[in-house]
Amino acid sequence: MGLLDRVPKDVKKNVEWRLRILRAAAVDRGLQEDVKQACFEDVLFWFQFAGWLFEPRALHKVIPFVTWTHQDAVILAMDGAISESEREEKSIDVILPKSRAQGATYIYLMIFLRRWLRDVKFTAGLVTRNEQLVDSKTDSDTLLWKFGWCLDMLPGWLQPEGGYYRNIVDHTFMNPVNQATITGYAATDDLGRGGRRTVFAMDEFGSVDFIKGGSDYAALDATQYVTNCRFLVSTYGADRGAFYEVARNLDYTALRLCLDWKDNPVQSRLAYRQTDYGAVLPVRQEETNAVLEYVQAHKDLLRRLARRGHVMVGKTRSKWYDMQCSRPGATPRSVAKELDMDPRGAVGKVFDMDVLDRMTKECCRPAVWQGKPSVDEERGEVLSLIRQDGGPLKLWCQPTIEGNVPPGKYVLGCDISAGGVGLFSSNSVIVGINVLTGEQTFEYTVKGMTAIKFARVAVAVARIFGNGYLGWEATGPTGTAFEREVMEMMGYYNVYYRERTQGITVRLEKKPGWWNGSDDDKGMLFEQLCAAMDEGQFIPRSDEMIKECGEYEWNDTGKIVHAPTRIRGASANKAHGDRCVAGGVANLLYMEKMQGRVDKVEEQRQDVKYGTLAWRMEKFGQKKYDDDGWGHEMTLAEVVGDRA
Repeated sequence: MGLLDRVPKDVKKNVEWRLRILRAAAVDRGLQEDVKQACFEDVLFWFQFAGWLFEPRALHKVIPFVTWTHQDAVILAMDGAISESEREEKSIDVILPKSRAQGATYIYLMIFLRRWLRDVKFTAGLVTRNEQLVDSKTDSDTLLWKFGWCLDMLPGWLQPEGGYYRNIVDHTFMNPVNQATITGYAATDDLGRGGRRTVFAMDEFGSVDFIKGGSDYAALDATQYVTNCRFLVSTYGADRGAFYEVARNLDYTALRLCLDWKDNPVQSRLAYRQTDYGAVLPVRQEETNAVLEYVQAHKDLLRRLARRGHVMVGKTRSKWYDMQCSRPGATPRSVAKELDMDPRGAVGKVFDMDVLDRMTKECCRPAVWQGKPSVDEERGEVLSLIRQDGGPLKLWCQPTIEGNVPPGKYVLGCDISAGGVGLFSSNSVIVGINVLTGEQTFEYTVKGMTAIKFARVAVAVARIFGNGYLGWEATGPTGTAFEREVMEMMGYYNVYYRERTQGITVRLEKKPGWWNGSDDDKGMLFEQLCAAMDEGQFIPRSDEMIKECGEYEWNDTGKIVHAPTRIRGASANKAHGDRCVAGGVANLLYMEKMQGRVDKVEEQRQDVKYGTLAWRMEKFGQKKYDDDGWGHEMTLAEVVGDRA
């Protein structure tokens, strides 16, 4: 039986074993040297004896790092890669895609700490996506806080004799005994230049923050000739970027590892798969009865998960995995990327069907008024509102005889179609939200209108709604034509600007419109819309919009598809303007403007006495706002004047 075989893997027994050794070593210098030698010779023994985890989410915040089998293989491979790169003087990159909550960060920190204590002039670099996550004496989320905490948890006789040096400003730890150093870096195009490192570790290298502005590629380029060994460790933030490319492209020479929740003995307990016919197949035969009991007792939960778009058939699941899927904010896409290491997201509905059903039942209602606006296209003004059954404009507020709408603050989201008139052609849509209440106030839906003409109508509608804050999908030729008409020809500038990164130095610039650059962007827009509806921030009124939301799905290539369009065989590249995207853009603008301004709908709907000032304020607008870029100032006379 080897030394490691004698180490207890049960957490409680492991703590008791550590305490026995520490008490004995406190008065036995020879034992101290023996334990130190065992730690320095066997990296797995080092973890079982010296490793600790800080887990603020757990009841017991500090727990011993008792490794699981799937972690052991990764630890040995990563530590071996450092040794081989030194011995052979050759480049070895370690690619480690992982599920969330597998302890990967503490794994490489403990590997580095052991070598920092043992190896003369060992130098390691820790790279994270921004400087705020590099180092802090108080923030436990920073990499060097974790490193310092792991170091301070060691018994004194394992720490450097005489102590160690830490420089918060320079983000460094130095061992004065052997001149070993640990240095933290933010991802920039010049990180590590001019120096040399034994190894670099890049934390959450596939995150969207790393990808923005190309800082992931910049970090790879900057460390190319600085070190022979790099650890690229991450969940998948998107189906693009440097980590996605190197992890998915087998042409890159690298040591490829994995930390999957399905190999985690705690998280994979009661693992099972469902067949097309509804049968449940336990992954482990010895858990058959327990799995069947669990599935039977949680039928309602599993049914809800299916309604929310989570893949239930043909996929390995477990009790822990189901609980993660059921948490608020857990979408099929986020679970697929964070837990399943699927950078393209999951197959299934984009929107939570339970939320959509609730919106249809509780919020959607027939329009108060329907018709069409008579528009002076040259000036971009609405001349009058004409009531008409089946008209393109639906209002959930009552216009006056003169064609005015209630004063207030409004945002308008637009989606622009290619302007076709065929059976399967899509609509151009404007969705409006009242910022005071979060309610959908209007919807304008038209087919066969060019982007230029639609832009003129959008400006005219925005003007009757208090010079509303206007946004649109800017992608493609229709977005470009719409933008030029709105801003250059019509001179309308109360519009939404997105932040766009430029270059590897992440310089920000403002560009008009929402950019639909990928399915990740569209998925985020839809998920924000669904969350806003679920939380009662945005109140939809259009049942057609809710129906369209339910028609979007993730396919097996990680693309968002409109199911009816896919079924009838229409081109996936065709411009598809619709209520769902327009509503998502409107919600994006609303979220930007709502901070500190939203009056709760419940408060606004409290009964007040007819004819009083409070009644008039509720009916015609509740507050006076100075002109702040919205282009409208409500006076007290407007609020209390006779408009019946």
